[in-house]
Amino acid sequence: MINIRHMEKFLVTIILSLLLSNHSFADKNFDKDLKKVSKDNGLIENNGKIYSIDNISDKKNTILVIYSHGSDVDQKIDKCLSEHNSVPKVIRNLHNQKIKNFTIVIYRLCSGVKGWSDKEQTKMWKAHKKLGNLDLKIKDKNGTILISKQKQNRKRKIIKDKVESLRAKGFENIVLAGHSSGGWQSIKLKVEFSNLIQGVIGLHPGAGGTVQNREDWPWWTNVRYYGFAKDLSKLNALIITHDKDIFNSPEDYSMFRNLSTVKFVNLTYSKCKKKAALGGYHGLALTECFAGDPKSKDVIKYLENIF
Repeated sequence: MINIRHMEKFLVTIILSLLLSNHSFADKNFDKDLKKVSKDNGLIENNGKIYSIDNISDKKNTILVIYSHGSDVDQKIDKCLSEHNSVPKVIRNLHNQKIKNFTIVIYRLCSGVKGWSDKEQTKMWKAHKKLGNLDLKIKDKNGTILISKQKQNRKRKIIKDKVESLRAKGFENIVLAGHSSGGWQSIKLKVEFSNLIQGVIGLHPGAGGTVQNREDWPWWTNVRYYGFAKDLSKLNALIITHDKDIFNSPEDYSMFRNLSTVKFVNLTYSKCKKKAALGGYHGLALTECFAGDPKSKDVIKYLENIF
């Protein structure tokens, strides 16, 4: 005779096993990619050389600046040591600088895992064309919400996880810095989790391709702003821009213009020259030239105002 209670326990065990198996399968590519890029994570000196976190004895009086690079297409892993993804000199120059009783250190965060597949991206695009907005209920074959696999959303998760990990190690004063999508996702995190992060330094922050790209394919605008909390009052940021940045127009930042806690540095009239390998005007803040530009001092001034 079948014991009903034992049968119920058996079925529950099987269901949980399947759920865990599917979850593992769904995340294994993400975990694999993250392992690849994370090998270049770490505290860096002003020359980019990694050193041990054990060298920081007084974490309470340390300002930890976590730098996140930009990103390429969803279907490609980003190498954070490539020229346009390396920590720029304007950020590296902050290493060991003093603000009152605090010492600044820099953490290089490599977050360039792949996002959704071409097929999944097309599926989302078709749904958007039909509905006029992002379908947040679409899942992949393993039951994972598709929008969570989009590269920018994975980048935001990686940054948040790293912030929490470093706070658990004793760092209390954390500022996020980043170029392009690294800066954009950092801004989103500051808005949503203001208590975890003291400020953000955004170097030409943005997402969703070029301005023209978003005009031709409006769904990328929805992807760009997906995940933004409606209340921006907790945002504290320094945003570096250029009027000729093909990835961001001045209008793209209009949502921040009336916030007294957001400061802008416009490089449109800078004497620094654009560099194709760094994304043209979109990467002007990444150049060696900008690190010596008088306007680069606004970065340290911003940190002095916070601390």
